[in-house]
Amino acid sequence: MSAPAQQPGLAELHRRRRALRLEHQHVRRWRLLLRDRIELAVAAAAPPRVPGEDPDVRDLLTGPDTGAGSLPGAAELAAAVRGALPLAEIEQLPRLRALDGRLADYQDRLGAALDQLTELYITELARDPGVRALV
Repeated sequence: MSAPAQQPGLAELHRRRRALRLEHQHVRRWRLLLRDRIELAVAAAAPPRVPGEDPDVRDLLTGPDTGAGSLPGAAELAAAVRGALPLAEIEQLPRLRALDGRLADYQDRLGAALDQLTELYITELARDPGVRALV
């Protein structure tokens, strides 16, 4: 018969928790990048209205920096946002959304594992006689 598995110590739990948190942050960043890419693909096909185009809004603004000269034009904004993206970029949306979905599933699993490990870490902290409670 095998011996019961021994619980990892506080240092090991802390190391594992730190690794999970870091991985979770990396996945979150990748998801943000994918969402930005999706947004750019949509904007390449259907750009938003140019700021300052609406005369009703222009009439409501007053001050020295509210003139048309202070706002970037449509061509300048399109060049900055779209860059060299082809109009066919919109065709990438299903692939990009699928990637984001797969990352979302992984992020959820990481979150659940992190929650579980945090509970175990807190339990072990409470049991450790060398750890004093914060008052």
